[in-house]
Amino acid sequence: MKGTEKLTIKDVAKRSGFSVATVSAVINDVPIVSEKSKNKILQVIEEMGYRPNTIARSLKKSKTSTLAIIVKDITNPFYPELISGIEEVAWSKNYEVFLCNTENDIEKEKKYIDNLISKQVDGVFLSTSSLDRIVDYTVLSDSNIPYVFVNRKPNVLFDNEWFVGTDNYAAVQKAIRYIISKGIKDIAFYAGPQEYWTFNQRLLAFKETMEKEGLEVKDEWIFTREEFNEETGYNNTLKLIKDSKLPECIFCSSDPLAFGAYKALSENNIKVPDDMYLMGTDNNKFGELIGLSSIDMNNKQLGREAAEVLIDVLKNKETQKKNEIILPPELIIRSSC
Repeated sequence: MKGTEKLTIKDVAKRSGFSVATVSAVINDVPIVSEKSKNKILQVIEEMGYRPNTIARSLKKSKTSTLAIIVKDITNPFYPELISGIEEVAWSKNYEVFLCNTENDIEKEKKYIDNLISKQVDGVFLSTSSLDRIVDYTVLSDSNIPYVFVNRKPNVLFDNEWFVGTDNYAAVQKAIRYIISKGIKDIAFYAGPQEYWTFNQRLLAFKETMEKEGLEVKDEWIFTREEFNEETGYNNTLKLIKDSKLPECIFCSSDPLAFGAYKALSENNIKVPDDMYLMGTDNNKFGELIGLSSIDMNNKQLGREAAEVLIDVLKNKETQKKNEIILPPELIIRSSC
């Protein structure tokens, strides 16, 4: 075995199977390494005879009073109210909130997570997860950093994970039943990307509600593009106008999709609601300008609730509630439908 004077941190890292940064964190009492990993590294250091005095004491996580929220695209009008709700609660309990915008870049998201671990934030809100967990979020819990999924949920929720969202299935079910109650039978559906729980639930609700009501679901009237912005809504509607007999109503899984649809309809002299009914989702404030009927997904309350859950977890309260909290939606009726 090497003498201690010749040993380097790289030797310990190689022997233990961890990175130099992780071993360094243990040696320097930086509290970002899980207890299991820490113990393994300490054991290797002991076996190799490289053991500075500082590593003998137990590691105790110091609080930084900082939280972070990771979002896919800050330009999405869904996020301002969500973040406002989170900050409202966080500030009232003396936490600062960092915003991380991935711009739909997986590698950027992974880098953000690494940086947040290095900065030793106390907890993280995740509004980015796909159903199949492209990103491994458990590295956060391995570093003793709890996290809450907000609005977007993976297929499997582990015991040490929390999710706060709005009932997307009930939201669309309520909206479609309202539309049908007006005597409308032919409905087009702009669904959004199906790798996300939010949009997956909305499309499922549409199909099952239509079937339960004995109405036909036409595949050519269902659009599942990757983006759910105004441009996509505009292009979907142009295709609808060009390729098929028009439906009586267009239901959009986001208000930006509805804004794009409204623009395309207007440019083609199709009046809302005289010639076409239109409904969106999220109750964006700009929807009032065009009289857009929508579904209020309680975004600000969603943020508040997520913040309460995460801070309760950080304080080890018994009121950690349940792993999954679902808020009710509200149908907002205006002139478009």
